[in-house]
Amino acid sequence: MAAITKALLGQDLSPELRDECSAHLDTLMALGQSKTQYYAEKINTDLLGAGLGTNRTFPISSIQSFIYQTKAFTSDNAKNITDVVNNSVSDFVAGDNKSAVATIVSGFVNILFGSTEGSESEVRRYCAILEGASMVRLDFAGWSRTVTSTSLKSKCDKVSSFVLYRSIVDMSKVTLNDFIQVYQVTVKAENKDIDTAGMLKKCQDLYYVFNPKSTPLNHVSDLSLDLDSHEQFQPSVGHNSLDVFNSKITSL
Repeated sequence: MAAITKALLGQDLSPELRDECSAHLDTLMALGQSKTQYYAEKINTDLLGAGLGTNRTFPISSIQSFIYQTKAFTSDNAKNITDVVNNSVSDFVAGDNKSAVATIVSGFVNILFGSTEGSESEVRRYCAILEGASMVRLDFAGWSRTVTSTSLKSKCDKVSSFVLYRSIVDMSKVTLNDFIQVYQVTVKAENKDIDTAGMLKKCQDLYYVFNPKSTPLNHVSDLSLDLDSHEQFQPSVGHNSLDVFNSKITSL
């Protein structure tokens, strides 16, 4: 962490001011790291209870992996944060889904940094994408805090944390209405000019592929999935265990 703060501060400050700014940045980065760990643990716990009790989000069959980022940056390069997040996500999804996920995640990031209320912002969202014959759930958590110190303003405007989880959805436990409510975001990201009727049909057709016994007798599907043509996609593994956050902890 010390290397990060030194790189941010450079050599254009007096030794006293540089030491003070370095201490502030170290504190902010430590806060960002703790937020990242909190979100990783929170999402992990929520996923294990998804679809149960008051947690009515998509139930899952397994958690595959997660990735995370903690960043400090200035307003001049804030526009690049979306690219940083998208690059981290690129190995998490396959093929044609990358552009849709990039659009969705960019929207989450824009919500986070577009907020003008207070000095601290938080975003928690999840979406679903189709990869081959699997419905994948992506959980996103983001946090940012604005730097208020005048001495640090030119060096670092915000500190941010991002966490993204990848899980396999248990479609046998998802209702049609719940599926439409969540998956419509992905359909719209993949089809910019689609109307409501078209979006609804795409969601219904895909849902009935996973749940054929629920298909109405009068339902006619335009969706044909050649599932045998899809290669088995192996996502990059970010971290399967939360122990990654404890690897650098020193006990006194």
